[in-house]
Amino acid sequence: MAFSDYWNGPTHRRRADDLDIQLTDLQARYAQLQAFTGKIGAMDALEIQKLIEREKGRLATVRKEIQGAEHDVAALAQRSSDLLGQILVCEETLLLESFALYEPKFKLNASHEYKSRLDGVRERQKAMIKNGGAATGNMDWAVNGSKTQGRKLVNDMIKLVIRSFNNEADFCVDNVKFNNVELGEKRILKSFEACNRLGKVMNVELSRKYLSLKLDELHLAHEFQLKKQEEKEEAKRAREELREQQKLEQEIRAAREKIAKERKHFATALRDLQARLEKAETEEERAPLLAKLAEVEAGRAELESEEKLIDYREQNAKAGYVYVISNVGAFGTGIYKIGMTRRLEPMERIDELGDASVPFWFDVHAMVFSDNAPALEAKLHERFAAGRLNKVNGRKEFFRANIAEIESVIRENYDAAVEVVYEAPAEQYRESLRIAMPAAPSQQSERSAAIS
Repeated sequence: MAFSDYWNGPTHRRRADDLDIQLTDLQARYAQLQAFTGKIGAMDALEIQKLIEREKGRLATVRKEIQGAEHDVAALAQRSSDLLGQILVCEETLLLESFALYEPKFKLNASHEYKSRLDGVRERQKAMIKNGGAATGNMDWAVNGSKTQGRKLVNDMIKLVIRSFNNEADFCVDNVKFNNVELGEKRILKSFEACNRLGKVMNVELSRKYLSLKLDELHLAHEFQLKKQEEKEEAKRAREELREQQKLEQEIRAAREKIAKERKHFATALRDLQARLEKAETEEERAPLLAKLAEVEAGRAELESEEKLIDYREQNAKAGYVYVISNVGAFGTGIYKIGMTRRLEPMERIDELGDASVPFWFDVHAMVFSDNAPALEAKLHERFAAGRLNKVNGRKEFFRANIAEIESVIRENYDAAVEVVYEAPAEQYRESLRIAMPAAPSQQSERSAAIS
């Protein structure tokens, strides 16, 4: 390639311009370095050391600022994560609130009644298909002048329309849930209209009565599921009540056995003391025996009181404990479970609630013995109904409430003194937080070391 060609091309000229710019930049940087070298050369060792120390100080300040910024970024990231979680919860809440409460169409009493009605509706659909009532068409239709072929074509179209409509309706029925009943209705109606448009040329049309049966099937299938779930929950509640009753009976039986054993012990002790008193000759011998006798008599009286209390608990089915408990680690602050138990040892019930299904034990805020525990529990549930977390299943007794308001309601409906714990200890939860906290600083120090 000739020298003149090298300079004449546009591409080569642009490259030459770029090289000129780079050369100018390098010359400027070279001049700066020469000036800095001259400055350093003019400084003595002490000034150079001071300059180094000053720059080290600036570097340390920058590193601290970086660490502070990293801490702020970590805090903002955590805050962002928390807010995102709240947004997701709110979005789910809004989604659920957008579904109107389903109003039952049939309101039957038991699942077997729904099953029977559902089977009946399906049998009526089969009968309508069989006798030609599900869909009709123009039987005067002719194909190539043949009405026989025309009727066959119309009947085939009727079968096609019914099959298409049934497939769509059956899908809606099989997949119906609390949040898509209205959507299922709309899909069935749209399918009905689409199938009738498809058969319009031959005057093939699904009947309104057949459509009504399909909508009835949809609602019956949904209400059948709801009733089965309701019966399942009721059976679970009955099993829990039976289990609680059996536990109470076991506790009463064990308590009576203990009382009978201690009564024998006291009777033996009394006989022994009385025999020794009869043999005692001096006041010095009688004094300690009389003191011991009084102690045994007091123990026996206390035993009689315990037996009367057990008799009362056994005879009074409404007597029991109303408890207010929380689990900060599992549900957060401000969420309380308000329930009752008839157990002689109510803490056994609380321990059962804090089993493997939750990560931490429940903390007790109030434990109130009442002659009518169900009534007190009902008062509390009624007062805090607006804060009930599960508004569908009444057996889920968790409420968003203020502990001071709970205490106020208890005092309004309960005569005896009651002790309320405002702050949950939540020992395992708080200890878990403490153990997890050092991880963040160590990670920051590792990042700082990497910067160094």
